[in-house]
Amino acid sequence: TDDPTNLTKWQFPSTALNDDELLLVFASDKDRAVSGSELHTNFKLSSGGEYLALIEPDGVTIHDEFGPPYPPQYVGNSY
Repeated sequence: TDDPTNLTKWQFPSTALNDDELLLVFASDKDRAVSGSELHTNFKLSSGGEYLALIEPDGVTIHDEFGPPYPPQYVGNSY
């Protein structure tokens, strides 16, 4: 989520990953959460930084967060 007051703003679909697999998620505001398809959040990230958190499936436990803000973002870089 990019909103500390709405921890369930966007949720991952049920997805199983092996130990050596990664999951790519685009913060594009396209809101696509279909398992097995390209994933897109329902929010975009500000290039200047803002709040960003990964929430556990229970919808309340913050697994990891940058807040505020996460570091500035640069064109052509991914994290």
